Amino acid sequence: MKIIYSNSKTEKICEDNKRAVKVLGPEVAKKLSDLLNAIESFPTLYDLKGFPQYRLHSLGYNREYQYSFVIHKNYKWRLIVYPLDEQGQLLKDKSNEIEMLSKAVMVEVLEVSEHYD
Repeated sequence: MKIIYSNSKTEKICEDNKRAVKVLGPEVAKKLSDLLNAIESFPTLYDLKGFPQYRLHSLGYNREYQYSFVIHKNYKWRLIVYPLDEQGQLLKDKSNEIEMLSKAVMVEVLEVSEHYD
């Protein structure tokens, strides 16, 4: 799966290990790197639904169409993404989530954030 970033701040945290360690701490930075590698190694977002440690789930309220991955089970950090198709278009059809996630061959990373901050 291809990963793109919504802004340079998020991209630096995800792509620069020194920056990630500074912002997140060494353990969470390592788990973020592992998660990003997992995302890149699978063909679709649906393939990651089978990994309970990442707890991929849809968000609601003002985050409609966004999905969250848990970066580390003992921390409140999460990775927020949009599912995108092969043309980079946002996938919005939640009536059949399995089919939609199966079409998500790209994600746009919106942020790395603390869930309960």
